[in-house]
Amino acid sequence: MTSTTHLAGVVEWSANGPVLRTDDGGTWQLDNTRQVRKFIGARVEVVGERSGFNGFACDQIWPAGKPRPTAFKLRLEFLLAAAFVAYGLYATVGGVVSVLR
Repeated sequence: MTSTTHLAGVVEWSANGPVLRTDDGGTWQLDNTRQVRKFIGARVEVVGERSGFNGFACDQIWPAGKPRPTAFKLRLEFLLAAAFVAYGLYATVGGVVSVLR
């Protein structure tokens, strides 16, 4: 079972990509994303899930000491489902209108 974890530390670049070095001496391998790379050398807070032994999948990352930004995620599967529903409604209305003419 995975759970959301909140960590704070400094993002550094290592041979394997970005890592988060926490104050207690822990090292977490972060996702190599643009969102993470822009914080190289900065003190940050991250929220996400552990991945393997020392991996960490970031859901959010922000500068330490600042309020946590509100999360907005547009999930592709919800967008596709909405498109199929909209197309179904369009086709149904179009079919009814053509029969009534």
